Amino acid sequence: MNKKSIDAITGPVIPLPTPFNAKYEVDYAALGEYVRFLVNAGIKNVMTTVGTSRFNLLTFEEVKKVNETVVAAAAGKAVTIVANPQMGGVMHAIDFAKHAESIGADYFLAYFPERHYGEDNTYSYFKSISDELKKTSVLLHEMPMRNGYGAGTVQYSLALLERLLDLPNIAGVKEEALDANYSNQLVAALKDKAIIIGAGGGMSRYFLRDHALGAKAYLGGIGNFEPQLELDFFKYMTSGEKEKAGAIVNEIELPYFEKTVPMGWHPSLKCALALKGLLPEFERPPMKQIAGAEKELLREVMRANGWLN
Repeated sequence: MNKKSIDAITGPVIPLPTPFNAKYEVDYAALGEYVRFLVNAGIKNVMTTVGTSRFNLLTFEEVKKVNETVVAAAAGKAVTIVANPQMGGVMHAIDFAKHAESIGADYFLAYFPERHYGEDNTYSYFKSISDELKKTSVLLHEMPMRNGYGAGTVQYSLALLERLLDLPNIAGVKEEALDANYSNQLVAALKDKAIIIGAGGGMSRYFLRDHALGAKAYLGGIGNFEPQLELDFFKYMTSGEKEKAGAIVNEIELPYFEKTVPMGWHPSLKCALALKGLLPEFERPPMKQIAGAEKELLREVMRANGWLN
C-alpha cells in the first residue's frame, strides 16, 4: 500500500518544459541541468506534465527518457512526479506507471486519455494502474473529460474522486477543473483525505484562493525561472504574511502575465527560460516558438522586473 501523507507534497510544484535542440531533438542534458538548477535553488517538487512538458509532441520512448532524466537529476533532493502522455490505452498507462516505479519516481501522474463513458469506466482505468504498483503512488490528473455521449465536457464528480482515493495506491489529485466554483468544492471536500496540487495556469493567485480552503501545494509559474520569488510567496502564505504574498501576485506576477500570456503561456515560458540561459529556445513544431517583436517585448518585461542582467 502506497498511500502517503496529505502533507507529502507542499509548496510550489514546478512543471518542467521539455527542451529541444536546433534539430528539434530532445536535449536531455539541458533538462538535467535545469532540474539541478531548480533543486539547488530550493525547489522541493518537480513534475513532468502532459501539457507543459510537451508530451503530445514526444514519442513514448522520449517520454520515458524525459521522466528518467528528471528523476536522476533530482537525485532524491526533491519530490519527483512523472506523467503518462495524452494518448494510449490502459496497457500503455500501466507501462508508463511501471517505468516510473522502476526509475524511482515518487509519484505517477495518471492522465485519462479517453472520452467520458460513465464513472465505472473511468474508475476501472485508474484502478488498473493502481493495482500494478508496489512503491510509487498515483496522483490523478483531474481535468474535464470530453463527453462520450454528446457535446461538451464532464467533470470528475466528487463522488468519483472519493471512490478513486479509496484505492490503496492513489494518494491525491492534480486539480485542473478550469472552474473556480468546482475547484473550491473539490479542495474543501478532499483537503483532509488527499494530496492536492492546486490549479495550473502559471499563477500563484490560485493558491491565494486554495490555501484558505486547506490546500498545501500548487503548480508554480514564475518559479520556473525565478524560484526564489516562488519560495518567498509560499513562505509568506504559510507564515500568515498574506499582504506580502498578495503583493507578489498583484505587483509582479499578474502584470507579467498580462503582457506575456497573450503570446501563449507555454511558448512564452520556454522563451523566458531561454532569455535566462536556463533552457534552449527551440520548440518542436507545431509548438509556437517566440521570436521577433514578441521576444523583444518579453525581454523588456523581464529586464524591467530585474530578471535579466
